[in-house]
Amino acid sequence: MKSVIVTGASSGIGRAASSRLANAGYRVYGLARSYDKLQAMAGELANFVPVEFDVTKPDKFDKVLDPIIASSPSGIFGLVNNAGYVEPGAIEDLSMESIRMQFETNFFGLVGVTKKILPSMMAQKEGRIVNVSSMAGMVSLPTIGMYCATKHALEAFTEALRMELWNTGIKVASINPGIIETNIHFVTDEKVSQLKNSRFAKAYAKYLKETPRGLPSSIVADAIYDAVSTSKPKYRYLLGSAREKAGVRLRRIAPDDIIHSLVAKRVLE
Repeated sequence: MKSVIVTGASSGIGRAASSRLANAGYRVYGLARSYDKLQAMAGELANFVPVEFDVTKPDKFDKVLDPIIASSPSGIFGLVNNAGYVEPGAIEDLSMESIRMQFETNFFGLVGVTKKILPSMMAQKEGRIVNVSSMAGMVSLPTIGMYCATKHALEAFTEALRMELWNTGIKVASINPGIIETNIHFVTDEKVSQLKNSRFAKAYAKYLKETPRGLPSSIVADAIYDAVSTSKPKYRYLLGSAREKAGVRLRRIAPDDIIHSLVAKRVLE
């Protein structure tokens, strides 16, 4: 039985992906901070191993990940880097602490876990690394600029890693969803109160209250399963509405001043 690690496994995309992979016969090590939720999943899923884990605590990586690697005789075949969140806020409204925390969770933690698992894959000369990015990694938007920055960094990391591993038997895929029905946003009551005093208050209200209905997490889980299980996974799985996909394509060819004007007017007015 091949083993797969999924970070951020207790909810949303991570939960859906863990279920999809476990039901397909993989041994899934589900990692997340919410251990009680993971335990509940273990009661529902065969082949699912709950592991309490925080991607922002690199000093704990060896203690948590070494036993997982040791308990997998054939090595770790798949790594699904899914842990992440969005904290909305214009750059002027976000504290440096919150910016660093988004990077620790969405990027640096992911890099650290990958570097920890990679030697196991190199030893067996096969594996799948699936990074859950976003369309926000391809197109930046106002009021979530720092989240976009973490995903742009992830895109660069994924592309470089893919080239570095091109002849090793290890495949690297990027999952780029648009809006998904998942609780990815991190907004405390205190933060909402602070946002009301910002010059972007109207934009925040629109973002927090009028977000359109997105695709179900199961669609992303299916793409993750394909990236793990197929012999030739796609480099990139672009998932979203026709409008979202068109926006990504338009960004590649339209002049910057036109794009910036259109987006700013739509989001901020």
